[in-house]
Amino acid sequence: SNPAVRRAGLVLRPSTAEVGGRAVIGDTGIQTGSNVDDVARSVRSRATVQATAESIAQATERLEKTASLNKSCQEQYNECMDQFCAVIDANQKRCSCSANLTRYTKVESAVKDANTQLNDVAQRIRYVGLSADEIRAIMTETEAEEALSGATDTSETRGMLEDIEDLIRNPTSSATYTSSSSSSFGLDMDLDFSSESGDLFNLDFLNSDDGSFSNLRGTALYNAAKKRCNSVLTQCKEAGATTTQITGNYDLAIDKDCIAYEQGLVKMNDTLLKNVRSANQMLQKARLTVLHNKNEYDAKACVAALDTCMMDDMVCGSDYYKCIDPTKKYIDENGSVIMGQDISQITAFMADYNNAGINKDFLKTSYSATGEECTDGSCIVKYLLKKIGTKQRVTDEGLCRAVLDKCQAYTYSDDMYNPYNDIVLNYVQRAMVNIRAAQQNIISEYASTCMTEIATCYNQQVSQVNAWSTSASVSSIYKVMTGACRNVALTCAYAVFDKDETYCSVGSETDCIQNISEMFYQSMLCPDNSTFNSNTCNNGSTDCVGNNKQWVNKHCQCNSGYVAYGSTCLPECGKAGDIDLLYGSTGVCVCSSGDLKGSQPK
Repeated sequence: SNPAVRRAGLVLRPSTAEVGGRAVIGDTGIQTGSNVDDVARSVRSRATVQATAESIAQATERLEKTASLNKSCQEQYNECMDQFCAVIDANQKRCSCSANLTRYTKVESAVKDANTQLNDVAQRIRYVGLSADEIRAIMTETEAEEALSGATDTSETRGMLEDIEDLIRNPTSSATYTSSSSSSFGLDMDLDFSSESGDLFNLDFLNSDDGSFSNLRGTALYNAAKKRCNSVLTQCKEAGATTTQITGNYDLAIDKDCIAYEQGLVKMNDTLLKNVRSANQMLQKARLTVLHNKNEYDAKACVAALDTCMMDDMVCGSDYYKCIDPTKKYIDENGSVIMGQDISQITAFMADYNNAGINKDFLKTSYSATGEECTDGSCIVKYLLKKIGTKQRVTDEGLCRAVLDKCQAYTYSDDMYNPYNDIVLNYVQRAMVNIRAAQQNIISEYASTCMTEIATCYNQQVSQVNAWSTSASVSSIYKVMTGACRNVALTCAYAVFDKDETYCSVGSETDCIQNISEMFYQSMLCPDNSTFNSNTCNNGSTDCVGNNKQWVNKHCQCNSGYVAYGSTCLPECGKAGDIDLLYGSTGVCVCSSGDLKGSQPK
């Protein structure tokens, strides 16, 4: 403490007397208060340096062994504790053993509440009743509006809404929504849309399972786990490890996982709240769309839309041919005549039909009608009702039921679909008129062309087609028609003689084929300048057939400007002045009162 000594550059340690040691003078290394000679001091100095170097090496080795022991014990202890703390909850991980676990209860409750709200909105969206195209339009609008999420990053909201979109398109599908944010540490929301009820966004990380350890949390779980892992600490302590450091490190790991868990809960809660807002706005848009769709058509437009749907080729077709025969015995689904059947019987379905008698009660009665003998048109009405659809769900029956959901002001009563509503009634009344006309039309069209089908069949069966005019006869044609061409001839006879019992009566197939064979023979032999006519001349009477008349025979009528003479059709003779000229017995034109003689025609 002497200033003069300090100025001399001397640094004195406490004296031996003071502290039992020596002081060093400056940087010389010479200790004060020593009476040992230089040789002794030199030997002791070398001994001191050697002993110090050996102590450091030993200490270093000891520390390394201790560190390695602590590391091994730390790993064993962590592995043992993790079997209880880190497996109970995949999201809480080691935080399950935290004494502060209860502090997250408030955030967990908020997440559960937000999740419940999201489930509620999702279920309401699920049953709002929109088509895939309508949902897609709403989803596109939702994505375009920043206000739906309240944030610039809509990736999480978009992901949730895509799953809801898939749910509405296909209610039996299953999807999983996973947050794409890296800060969510894998908190997944599993959407089980196959369930009619329950938690669509199932937050498993908030649910506790039963079991010996799984029902423990916080300090109770930590103490139970530490008790099981105490043997590891005991062995490590005996080996020289620092057990307090080992347990302290694991406690720090618990705190680290708790911080991540808390951040994850906050992130999840924020995401759910944004999704709830987005889903609620989407639900509002969906409800507006559904409300509009329910009354898209007025009464007139709804009838027109139903008529358009029913006239599609998948339903009745533009000419109603697919709906004129509910039995499909006479006319098939393609509107083609079925050979071998009495095509004229399709008119029997509407023999006693009266369009003025069709009302809602008639629709109900017709829908429950059984059998084929529905002469009042009820069988066809039933067929039309089934084609339209009468069930509550669009997909349960019919092909045009969806149209009637777009004019519910006329088709629904007390939020239930009425299958016998005014729209359906009005449509059926109009359709039955068209169907009756279509029945008559298909018979007449087939009757006018079926002779060609008979000729085709006959051509295939007769070897000398070119020799018809010389070798064919009614009897030979009849034999072919009762054989290979029977179905073609019989159906044609029913169409041509349409319920004319003079030529073709019910149950007399032989007469039908005989008469159609004769008609075919005569039509086949019609001379030049004549045309086959299935109507015949006054039902075959002779007052129309003969020389100077219009018919060569009862089925071959001379063309305009020609008259019959024998088996041919010749040009009309005209007149000589005011006198009509006719073909005489020699085939020469003569006056109707006799031959022209001695005078010139005027």
